[in-house]
Amino acid sequence: MRRAFTLIELLVVIAIIAILAAILFPVFAQAKEAAKKTACLSNGRQIGIGFVMYASDWEDRLPFGSFPERTNTWTEQCQPYIKSKGIFRCPTDPSTNWDKPAPGPPMARLSSYLLNAWMMAAAPPLPASSYNTLTSVASPAGTIFVAEAATNGFQDHFNPQFWGNPPEIVDPFMNNMSWNASKAEPKSIEIRRHQGSSSNYVFLDGHAKSQRWSSIWWQKEGVHQGNFDPRNEGR
Repeated sequence: MRRAFTLIELLVVIAIIAILAAILFPVFAQAKEAAKKTACLSNGRQIGIGFVMYASDWEDRLPFGSFPERTNTWTEQCQPYIKSKGIFRCPTDPSTNWDKPAPGPPMARLSSYLLNAWMMAAAPPLPASSYNTLTSVASPAGTIFVAEAATNGFQDHFNPQFWGNPPEIVDPFMNNMSWNASKAEPKSIEIRRHQGSSSNYVFLDGHAKSQRWSSIWWQKEGVHQGNFDPRNEGR
């Protein structure tokens, strides 16, 4: 006699396969996201090394940002040291305004990564920052210079000097533009891009690290803005 699977046996096999798929698919998705997070972290390391090389060639000075002239952007100034614009795009970044015409709306996205404006060199006629050199920063290894940009943003920098403080201490307009008071978190950078819990950051000494928001943000005496403040020597 020829033996064959019964309908019940087939259903059991199908059920087992379905259970295994339900278990394994999330694991595969997490592994894929972890790989993207690692690729983003690698981008950050290369950008950080590019900044250190730039400062070495320009008498310790850090690069310009896109304000007031968009053509000043660090994404162009640092090309000789980075040599690939693909590094400026995080594989997890869902933004849709890449490769769009500028300067008219909609503004093109320059990078998935933003430069800390507290240390950004200013083009004339703006006054130069007091912290636009490596040696002017108290703790380069503990100061964040680059963070991941919020989705569909078009700037190349962010402004932590306006975060969190009461409006009477800082510019009320910039405080409202850059800080979400109800959530006590910034609007211009993405703080949970990877696996819903963390983002990657590049520190001024060139190293990159994945961090949770709670570990890098605090206020000391209502002024010092966590690891984003170049005046800080530590928590």
